Amino acid sequence: MRGEANVFEISSGLSRLSWQAAEWFYKKGSSAGILGAFYKLARSGYDYNRAGMMLKLMGRDIREKYANSPHPLIVAHPILAGILKEKKDLFYQHGELVTPKKAVVTGVGTVFVPTVETAAAFKKAGYDDRSLFISGLCIEPALVKMAGDAFEMRLNRIGTGGPLTGAFFSSGAEPWSHIKKIAAAAVSAVHYGGRAVIFARYKGRLAEETEQQFRRNQIMLPMLDTGTLFPNELPPAMMVTYKSRREENIFTAKLFNNFDYFVAPSHERTNWALGLGLPMFMVEPPIGPFSPFNREKLLKSGAAESLVDDNQALTFGLTVNRYRQQSRLAQMAHAGRQKYDINGFDNIARYLVEKYAG
Repeated sequence: MRGEANVFEISSGLSRLSWQAAEWFYKKGSSAGILGAFYKLARSGYDYNRAGMMLKLMGRDIREKYANSPHPLIVAHPILAGILKEKKDLFYQHGELVTPKKAVVTGVGTVFVPTVETAAAFKKAGYDDRSLFISGLCIEPALVKMAGDAFEMRLNRIGTGGPLTGAFFSSGAEPWSHIKKIAAAAVSAVHYGGRAVIFARYKGRLAEETEQQFRRNQIMLPMLDTGTLFPNELPPAMMVTYKSRREENIFTAKLFNNFDYFVAPSHERTNWALGLGLPMFMVEPPIGPFSPFNREKLLKSGAAESLVDDNQALTFGLTVNRYRQQSRLAQMAHAGRQKYDINGFDNIARYLVEKYAG
């Protein structure tokens, strides 16, 4: 039996309200102020290995549905691993290249990790080789298929004088400290002769801020969504709006061959920088438990640079042009290519087929 579900579909009543509250705090807590401080304090102190009252409430309907199910189940978040850790045939996919302490949930049957380095944190917590599977990076299969050709086209564009195209993303929480920099950097990229493709949640903060900044700078910003046709040639700027992660992934796959670099928070799509050879510019500050670790790893890799403040965002287009002329952009691309196995999803699927085929 094969299926996919999210916690909002499974949960009801107080359990569903607890997930909605967590989502609300995730979005509000990414901002500055009292809420942000409270959220950071709550997240820093919570241990997913302990079945506290909140974990019991959030997991009530999930446990009822899955705890005694005879079918194997894969979860991709430590809170779900903590809720279901005693289930037989539970697989926890830790897809991140970094491993903060709170991501290490003990007692799960099998953990999928991307690299040997990531596995070390789980071994330190008591896992052995039999309960760990090193999968490689889990990158969207559609992007893996085009990775080689996209990389060669990217290097060719970087090495010639044509306009370079940046892809701009925020996180789901869309914190204002990121949003304003992302929109300003996109405007600057276009102002200094490049192209910008901004991926924004429909009617979200990034969509609103981007429209305002492009209008203020008198730059045309055509929109692309599920109801419009893809252009034959990319305009200088374009905003892609989506209503679900699935829609976003479809748009991304169709446009990926055009990307020469991308701008995003340090916890978003880091696998692209380290596995696909797509230079990354990380908007500061790092928010959440994974971001600081990702930021450090990306900077050490040479595949990414930081976009620290508003002034850097306003002159971002100049930075891209300078990096190109100094061969820095090409070096960033090479730093993130063929360093890791990028067939993580296929490797996990093969592992599961071999395990359960008999």
